[in-house]
Amino acid sequence: MHRPGVIPLRPLTLGDIFGGALSTMRRNPEATLGMSVVVMGVVLLPSLLISLGLGALTRLSPEDISLVGIFLPSLLSIFATLALSGFIIYVVSEAALGDKVGLGQTWAAVRGRIPALVGVTLLATLALLVIAGVVLAPTLVLAAAVGEVAGVLLVVLGMVALVVLMVWVGVRLALASAPVVLERTGPLRGIGRSWSLTSGGQFWRVLGILLLSQLLASIFASVVATPVQLLFTGLTATATDDLAVMSTGLVVVQHLVQFVTSVIVTPFTAGVTALLYLDQRIRREGLDLRMQQAALQRAGTRTPR
Repeated sequence: MHRPGVIPLRPLTLGDIFGGALSTMRRNPEATLGMSVVVMGVVLLPSLLISLGLGALTRLSPEDISLVGIFLPSLLSIFATLALSGFIIYVVSEAALGDKVGLGQTWAAVRGRIPALVGVTLLATLALLVIAGVVLAPTLVLAAAVGEVAGVLLVVLGMVALVVLMVWVGVRLALASAPVVLERTGPLRGIGRSWSLTSGGQFWRVLGILLLSQLLASIFASVVATPVQLLFTGLTATATDDLAVMSTGLVVVQHLVQFVTSVIVTPFTAGVTALLYLDQRIRREGLDLRMQQAALQRAGTRTPR
């Protein structure tokens, strides 16, 4: 089977997808890890300064400042992950054809697609919020109208239905960023492409692979974060009992952990998403044949004459 880059050009297995994502990171460290360092640094440095400045500029307690230091970087990293996903999707598509790209080339290729990526994210978020409102509003109204036991049961059933529905819709929209970058579609067209590519029996395959990649990412984040936080807690407990000092240290540690884990995790999960997109197009549209032709043409231009 022809394999010009990080994946064989045929329907992909789980090993192909995970291995391809990792190989892309290894072969293109500047455009994956380097881009992650730049983007996460740009986002988390202001977050750190804001979190530290709250103690001097406000009357928030050390406990409240610690909570801000925990949630603010997580919130801002969502936007960083959005931008990084678009960049990594491009890098993976080039790596699949056997090409390596640098940070500058990646930025030049993807920067014009950032507004569309934002649009996709906003539309997907809006869709999930609408679903939550449609399910929860009548559930709560009915729960208030019936007895206490029946109301609790109704709320539980409503929450279960909401989780199932949001997971289903989330998976159907999970590949929307890839066509926005690689096919240069608009947000609505990107959502439509993702919806069609995840239809039928392939939904369960996409769901399983996405869940497994997120599980691996969560395990890695826990392995990095837990020892660091425990070590920090132990050291500060023996060094000082000043809550302000402990709060400041916790904010710094939280941002550091968020930075390290995001730099590694985001290129991997974005790579998995990009390869799932390519895999679905290979299975449904015969994209592997066009990719083989493109790879051969590129190989010809790279061969010295």
